[in-house]
Amino acid sequence: MMVDMAGATAGRLRFARDLAGAETIEALTAWLYSGIGAVLDSVIVGFDLLDPDTHQLRSTSGQGVSTFFLAKYDHVAREADPVLRQAIMTQRLSYNLAMMTEEQWRELPLYRDVFSLHRMTGLIYAPVVIDGKVVATLNLGRTAPFTADELADAAELADLIAALMKSLQRRAQVEHELDLYREALDLVHEPMVISDVRTAARYVNRSARRVLSEQASDAMGFDEALMEVQSRDRQPDEGLIQRSVAIDGGGVLVSFLRSGPGLETLPEWIRRSVTAREAEGIMLVAKGLRDAEIAAKLQLSVHTVKGYLRDIFKKPDVRS
Repeated sequence: MMVDMAGATAGRLRFARDLAGAETIEALTAWLYSGIGAVLDSVIVGFDLLDPDTHQLRSTSGQGVSTFFLAKYDHVAREADPVLRQAIMTQRLSYNLAMMTEEQWRELPLYRDVFSLHRMTGLIYAPVVIDGKVVATLNLGRTAPFTADELADAAELADLIAALMKSLQRRAQVEHELDLYREALDLVHEPMVISDVRTAARYVNRSARRVLSEQASDAMGFDEALMEVQSRDRQPDEGLIQRSVAIDGGGVLVSFLRSGPGLETLPEWIRRSVTAREAEGIMLVAKGLRDAEIAAKLQLSVHTVKGYLRDIFKKPDVRS
């Protein structure tokens, strides 16, 4: 007996682990169907996803029932099912034999037309509630009644599924936001490499990918350049990396690359529209220098450089 109890406990733990490892709702449903036997014996199981506001069915599936049964239930019985309605309205587990006797259940058209197809005497709907809204129902049926312990297990399983679904929703939201941030960073003209030294992850925006792809085969690689920058007390005046900034307590490095050697000479149409001093500024901008670096090179104040650049932008009608 002790061996059986230990085996049952191990089976439940494996079932919970498998559910927790699901990365999609589809995978969660598959693990639910494959492992439900660790919690409930000889049970028919279904899982319905609902619109959290209207409770309209989004998707339905089941194990141990025919596809004809699922279609028949949706077309004939779903709207008239008092057990399902109670589960959704109360947001608590609903059990048919707690609402009526077995004889009364068998006399319902609901049973005669649908549930008799699989002789379901016992029927449970356990609502999956997230943030106060029913987003799904765990549906359990069998040819015999459920015990009080089994009802408690079904309610706990629905609560576990709710927690896992909420985690999946959060993960999906985070991934969506990350995709947006990556798209935004790809729109940034300045070449940027973000290195997470804690997770060994790295993001290279589109401009930086272009710069790195244009490096000569014998040129210093990014990581070599990063080590050189980190070994200095100040930012380098030349080289692949223009500057590198540590954030998140030093766990993340944001490195800005030089966009290349820039123009050797200005196009004639630009050269004719600017002064010699402005031309110097344009050349330094083309080499990837920032305002303060340009000011140091030309021995001017940053304010004066900003004024030069503002005037330069106006002449060919550019913004950046």
